[in-house]
Amino acid sequence: MYTELKKRIITNIYLPGEVLSENSIAAEFNVSRTPVREALKALQNEKWITIIPKIGIQVSTIEMNELKKSFNVRKALETLVITTIMDIDIPKETMDKLEYLSQKCNSPETSSAEAIEIDVEFHETLWKLCDNDILLRYLQELHYYEQRWWYYMKNANPNLKEVGDMGSLIRLCKCIKERDLDNALNVLYMHLEYYIDQLRNAFF
Repeated sequence: MYTELKKRIITNIYLPGEVLSENSIAAEFNVSRTPVREALKALQNEKWITIIPKIGIQVSTIEMNELKKSFNVRKALETLVITTIMDIDIPKETMDKLEYLSQKCNSPETSSAEAIEIDVEFHETLWKLCDNDILLRYLQELHYYEQRWWYYMKNANPNLKEVGDMGSLIRLCKCIKERDLDNALNVLYMHLEYYIDQLRNAFF
């Protein structure tokens, strides 16, 4: 239930500021209110919702300033990821997976929604190479937050078709294979900046 509710917030099935009902959630999932409260408490701790006594559960709003803060933190952590993986032996099957994902993400046959999921899988594959659970957890939460923004802006602006400069994933794979740290970081930064510029332009 926790996972499904979180997914609905991220994908904007539950819109920012929307008020939810504990009883309605319990009825939909056919459970008592106890597991619902446990799930909602976890979501509140992660700041996805705010529980307002005698009113209900309000889905957290989103602010452009918060998005910029999120990207600044993610940029620093992604820099750590790229720097770290340059010093390890990447298994062939993992490198093959990264190249496959980058090619698929860049395919004209891939929809925007599919590209978002592929982008997540590509980055998570890189993060897991660091073998650092804390780093992985923080990056996943940042990515969820940014995904929510993308879905929100996509609903508001249907012309927002691209999730990012997906050709950059192909270039990033090449840099990683060649152990070219400087160019890998440049490609990564361009990928992230393109993404936030898309959102900023749509927002304003």
